[in-house]
Amino acid sequence: MTDPLTTIAAGAILNLAFQEFAKSGAGEVAKKTVGGAISLAKELRNKITAKFKGNVKAEAAIAAVETDHSPAALNKLEVYLDDAMVDDAVFATELRQVAQQIINIQNQTTSNRDYKNYGRDQINIEKIEGNPKIGGS
Repeated sequence: MTDPLTTIAAGAILNLAFQEFAKSGAGEVAKKTVGGAISLAKELRNKITAKFKGNVKAEAAIAAVETDHSPAALNKLEVYLDDAMVDDAVFATELRQVAQQIINIQNQTTSNRDYKNYGRDQINIEKIEGNPKIGGS
């Protein structure tokens, strides 16, 4: 079985790090990145930005993603990040750990639905057969 941290690709990491720039609707971002996920996304973005400090092409791609919401720039940045992750295993592991934390928060948020508890008399009306007695003894 493969370790989930080794399966998070550069593109997925970039989407998590730059999603507020990549998506046009702030409402959608707010739904998906709640609580600690927002600060983790900033941390992820800061790690990526720090790694490419001095790399003119990568810095230009980061700026284009942040200012123009450019999918083409995001694709270029993905290539740079993929190379950096192959060259620096420690950096790759750090990014994947933070990305996994964001994914876990998003999964918790989407799985915690607000279900109402109707008590012991909750029934499935669509599957009633025969002559059921509802409520009481």
